[in-house]
Amino acid sequence: MEASIKVKIFSLQSGLEILENVKVIRIKSKDYNLLIMPDYMPLLGEIQGNIDFENSENSKSLKNINAYYMNTNNEFSLIVRE
Repeated sequence: MEASIKVKIFSLQSGLEILENVKVIRIKSKDYNLLIMPDYMPLLGEIQGNIDFENSENSKSLKNINAYYMNTNNEFSLIVRE
């Protein structure tokens, strides 16, 4: 089985959203750009910009957000500030 990332997105407006089998996460923040793939090192950070989640069937983009994220053991958690 090919490695993938499970994504959990939490916001007060939308509640909890879970994305399965994500292959790539692209972060374009005001200070840096980051590409996260399966088995990437653990990370903790803040986003002020855009984030894209892509799998083999579709993609999801969040534009102009302020959020905090954590990536560990192929699980990416995102908490959106509103």
